[in-house]
Amino acid sequence: MDPVLYRAAAEGKLEAFEHVGYPLDCCKTLSNNTILHIYATTLEEELESTTAFVITILRKCPSLQCGTNTKGETPLVHIAARYGHVKIVNCLIEHAKNYPHQDLESGIKAARELLRITNKKDTALHEAVRQNHLEVVILLLTEDMLVRLHSTLPSRETSSLWHSKFLKPVDHHRMIEELLKKFIDISKKADQNGWTSIHFAAYFDHQISAQLLLDADRQAAHMKDSAGMTALHIAADRGNNKVMETIISRCPDCCELVDNRGWNVLHFAIEGKGGKNTVKVILKDLSLSNLFNEEDFDGNTPFLSPFQF
Repeated sequence: MDPVLYRAAAEGKLEAFEHVGYPLDCCKTLSNNTILHIYATTLEEELESTTAFVITILRKCPSLQCGTNTKGETPLVHIAARYGHVKIVNCLIEHAKNYPHQDLESGIKAARELLRITNKKDTALHEAVRQNHLEVVILLLTEDMLVRLHSTLPSRETSSLWHSKFLKPVDHHRMIEELLKKFIDISKKADQNGWTSIHFAAYFDHQISAQLLLDADRQAAHMKDSAGMTALHIAADRGNNKVMETIISRCPDCCELVDNRGWNVLHFAIEGKGGKNTVKVILKDLSLSNLFNEEDFDGNTPFLSPFQF
């Protein structure tokens, strides 16, 4: 890539691209990073000019939205989501829905494809979760829910839902309640890594969301991801004690479940981020005392760890 254009992309200077005499998707680095890859990677703080740059570049060259580098990363899937650039993520999704498509159906299909793009295994949602970018996670989950709703609701109702979410803050608990009314088994729908809604609730310490999901279907607490982890394991590992208490109170027998290493919830509590207070959530319940001497698949009980009281 021309060094002047590279720096312009990094600094978000639109004027440098006004008179480029060839398609902007030809502006690539040796690793096939495009203008938007560079911009999203370099950006430190999202401002009003952030979306203006992205929108203008996409209008000039729409194909940049799904352009991948040599790692298979798109500007949305592995860059904007990874760095927590919620405005850019939203801008890219909106572009997929509204340009150059002439109808709602085509726009939703394009958005669905964008949300599902992976390099080999990870989507934008996986990247946002891994980097703890909650605002991006909520946006992506909301968009994904609306894509799913479109296949079952009348087009007029879907259109109203799709656009109204940008007019007022999303009430996530209310959204969960409405989704559970319409889709009884939605709490058991898993992504490519086996994560269900309650896995996310446990990860981000959303106690009320976890409560709503379990009240709708207690068996959701039994669902395991690809590593064999339940929502309770995740909450224990993260030190999210209120979510742990909610899950244990509604589904105490899920404490007996182990992951692919044979770890039970006490293993996770001892080795996780919550420290003594998380371990005490389990110790105070005498019905769980059987966990103290349960061995994992390597023969280690929870208290064989270096954890010290």
